[in-house]
Amino acid sequence: METPANKTFERFFKENFPPVYLFLKHYTGDHELAADLAQETFTRILEQNIPLEQCGRAYLYTMARHLYWHHCRHMEVEEEYIASMKQDDEADDNNFLKEVTIQETLQILHAAIDKLPPRTRQVIRLNLEGKTNIEIAESMQVSLNTIKDLKKSAYAILRTLLSKEHLFILLQLIDMTF
Repeated sequence: METPANKTFERFFKENFPPVYLFLKHYTGDHELAADLAQETFTRILEQNIPLEQCGRAYLYTMARHLYWHHCRHMEVEEEYIASMKQDDEADDNNFLKEVTIQETLQILHAAIDKLPPRTRQVIRLNLEGKTNIEIAESMQVSLNTIKDLKKSAYAILRTLLSKEHLFILLQLIDMTF
């Protein structure tokens, strides 16, 4: 049902929409965005029950410009958020791949270490825990030279057990973790 107020607003809209749209099209350079913002300008007037007598063109242009600025700020925040999420995703992907590589390589390393003779295996495991040669010698109650010989023997056996690719990765991991 059309009321006099609806007819008045419809006339107001038809008279003022084209200039507000053209004003916004100049600002935005985008036909669809200008049309959306112009429509939003009139929607706000209607929703806020602003008397049409107070809505001269200067008021409409000012409201439209504020809506455009709000839109621009919103887009900046959205772009920053998306960029942040992309960086986080890339970092998560890199960390995930790095962790998978480390875990798989450590599994291969531990399988090879399990094939070492018992004392040699013990020396290598203590070394992987971060103990120094002196600390290992003291805990095993052997000389420092014995530890060095056992490590040398262990590395020789591990070189034959592990492929060149695995050995390279393991050396990289040892550098990363210690």
